[in-house]
Amino acid sequence: MAREHRYCGKEFKRKLEQGPVDHEVEFKCKVYENGRVVAGTETLRQLASFSERQICKRTGVHRNTIRLIRHGKGVKRSTYAKVMNFLRENARPAPQA
Repeated sequence: MAREHRYCGKEFKRKLEQGPVDHEVEFKCKVYENGRVVAGTETLRQLASFSERQICKRTGVHRNTIRLIRHGKGVKRSTYAKVMNFLRENARPAPQA
């Protein structure tokens, strides 16, 4: 369990440069002491719109690892980065009401 939330990637860079602007951050994750990263709820929601097979093919990440991410388990930062790049490249526009 994480004792504290640590910012990573885009969040951390923005906090260093400009201060906190949480409403503009696309993806959030929790970083644990062992270096593992857990996907946030928004990331999980976006992953749900793709099949495991699609994610595997386009990222090169094994299906079992994708299942770990989807079930809220920790994965290596580099693996998480591959999945995040996949989501950025395949972002679907939000439905307009």
